[in-house]
Amino acid sequence: AGEGGIWTPFFGKLASTSPLAAILSDRTGAPLISVAIHTVGTGRWRCTIEPPIEPQGKSVEELTDRLNRVLEAQITASLPDWFWLHNRWKTMWPRFFKSKWKRGCHLPDGAAKLQPFDIIVRSSNWLGDAVMGIPAVEACKAGRPDARITILAPEKLAPLWRRVAAVDEVIGIRPAETPGRLAKRIGREFDVAILFPNSLRSALEARAWRVPRIVGYRGHWRQRLLGQIPRFSPESCGHQANRFLRLVEYCGAPVPSHGPSFQRKTAPVKTTPRIGICPGAEYGPAKRWPAERFAAAMREVQSAQPCEWVIFGVAGDAPAAEEIEKACGFPVRNLAGKTTLDGLMDELSACDALLTNDTGTMHLAAFLGVPTVAIFGSTEPTLTAPLGDFHRVLRHKVECSPCFKRECPIDFRCMTRVEPAEAAAALRGILGISA
Repeated sequence: AGEGGIWTPFFGKLASTSPLAAILSDRTGAPLISVAIHTVGTGRWRCTIEPPIEPQGKSVEELTDRLNRVLEAQITASLPDWFWLHNRWKTMWPRFFKSKWKRGCHLPDGAAKLQPFDIIVRSSNWLGDAVMGIPAVEACKAGRPDARITILAPEKLAPLWRRVAAVDEVIGIRPAETPGRLAKRIGREFDVAILFPNSLRSALEARAWRVPRIVGYRGHWRQRLLGQIPRFSPESCGHQANRFLRLVEYCGAPVPSHGPSFQRKTAPVKTTPRIGICPGAEYGPAKRWPAERFAAAMREVQSAQPCEWVIFGVAGDAPAAEEIEKACGFPVRNLAGKTTLDGLMDELSACDALLTNDTGTMHLAAFLGVPTVAIFGSTEPTLTAPLGDFHRVLRHKVECSPCFKRECPIDFRCMTRVEPAEAAAALRGILGISA
């Protein structure tokens, strides 16, 4: 019955069911009587008239559901008589999530477990972008009671998605695995694929799985491979997290009115605060605040309040981490290149704050509820700031920013104008440390 129907179980699977008979019964007080004709032989049929369903004390939703139960029994009694070409379980176009369903969803008390509506979401390949996609995945999970969410992501990001409560299953893409080999290994069918990356490869992956409905933004020569494309562009959505949220909202998922956000963790700040430092940025040196400035900010905070310091980063950040460690003059725990993603999340969760560049670790800290002091230069905070209202963004907008370059072609002025005293003051403010 499309968007005008009541979504209620039919053979254990949600189906949009016409409420017309129930509405007429409710308004007139007339009982509902179901009639079925079954084949009993050559040229012979049996007409079965079911006991009446009285409308008194029942809602339109309850009456509609009762009719579905009767119809299930009638079909089961003679399966060949049912017109099976009529698909009662169609994936609605374009809103297959419930927030836009006109009459909503009705699940009767004691209803059997619903058959899942299988959704596979293709994650972004970068850690920061993947984190910013989490609110959209949570909206998908809340989009319908039968939603089963599978995340497809590079293996290196699988530990992140396994910590998201809305995710039922995570499939890791192995290095150098082709879409065809991936589809053969998965060996499963899905009702819908939602593609967060704009890449051609992600569309080829979904085509290899033969998913009947593929949702994503156009671009990168993949338009003909998609089945459902929003009319708006991702560039019109603002923050990167909104690009993902608006994509699933277009499919009917309920999105928060306040926009994408994470909550600050509730644990009180320890007597000796634990502060994380992230001096790297995988994108390029244009996003990296100088190591000596990190060390200067740390020394200023340490002079006001002794803290426990931990440096995070990948193996490529080791030189900067070592420079910071030597320049501080007090104990610093250097974990650059020494943690897995799981280990990084455990260590970050124990921090009270993080001083960081615009990088994936910044977004990971926001997801874990850790407040950040984030330094921006060549990139734009309105597009990639950490999610939540418990962060401090430090940025001095200069005439050439944001340039989004990997390396600064001139004098690095956007980053050098951020002084260590500013970062130290922001950290003290977050932690409640007086100067």
